[in-house]
Amino acid sequence: MKKFLSIFAIALAGAGCCLVDEDLSGCPDEYSIDYEMRLVTNVQTEINTVLGLEADVHVAKALKDYLKDIFSDFAHDVDLSFYDFNEPRPVLEHFSDIMDANQTSYTLHLPVREYMHLAVANIADNQLVDLDKEESCGTSCLLQGDPDENNIIKTHNTGLFTARLPMNILEGVDQSFLVQLYMANCATALVVDNTAEGTPEISGFKAFTTGFADSFNIADSTYVFNRNPLVEAVNVPVEGGAESCYVTVQFPSKEPKPESKVVIETTDPFISESADDALWEWVVYVTLPDGSVTESRLGLIKPLRAGQLKIIRVRIGHDGIVSTDDTSVGVSVTLDWNQAGVHIIPL
Repeated sequence: MKKFLSIFAIALAGAGCCLVDEDLSGCPDEYSIDYEMRLVTNVQTEINTVLGLEADVHVAKALKDYLKDIFSDFAHDVDLSFYDFNEPRPVLEHFSDIMDANQTSYTLHLPVREYMHLAVANIADNQLVDLDKEESCGTSCLLQGDPDENNIIKTHNTGLFTARLPMNILEGVDQSFLVQLYMANCATALVVDNTAEGTPEISGFKAFTTGFADSFNIADSTYVFNRNPLVEAVNVPVEGGAESCYVTVQFPSKEPKPESKVVIETTDPFISESADDALWEWVVYVTLPDGSVTESRLGLIKPLRAGQLKIIRVRIGHDGIVSTDDTSVGVSVTLDWNQAGVHIIPL
């Protein structure tokens, strides 16, 4: 039997249109597949908890506005691949579409056999991450672009969602499949209190994050850590108030190794006594009026996982030192950082 895929998009309003091939002669029966975006996140809770004071209303609004298109269950585009279920699992059928919804349905005409189906949403407009090596199920991945000559990358600009589902197409049986796509990246925000007592005059502020994955294997839902670039934070405009906000969106951090942690009796797992084994960091460079630069590294011992937001409130103290009251964050400081050696980070 001829192997091809004929897919019909069923719009929410009920109108349908043929996207691939209207000639269905010789095709097997129709099979329905439903796609649903599943956003599991702590964004609203984190903003309400960390930025819940009256003085935070402006920065909270700015952060919500910036993240609303990242942490969203709305899919602009979908990329759908159907692989042979058996090794070496080559791609048999592939289809992409503009979805512009949080759920949709397709009618499939697939030859009878077992498939492994992989789905990706919001990849088309991402300026940093590409779908790579999709010709084989085991190699298909979301791959982050190379850092520049200074080991710096930009932040992700779309929320990425993926799914994987084994599909056994049976002959003469009415079947339907539900594919739920979950978020694959995450975000963190640094909120700076510019009115804290002792805040010095500064002439420059630059922030980065580091310690995150650079690719994601779609079939087995695992992250790969080949490089460790600096993710350049976006300075989010805040209208009103006395706080500034910096944000990065990226793949998640590593998970802690339980045997290397001192676990405390708590409802929040993986807390250790110090940040010596930080899983990821904010790296902040404050330039003082005399031209000297202070480097502050804020180490996080709790992992940042897919779909999560972590907000850290900080203040700038004497000599440009960045500090926080968040007890889950450890801070190390290098004064006169620009005098300590040869550095390539552009400030």
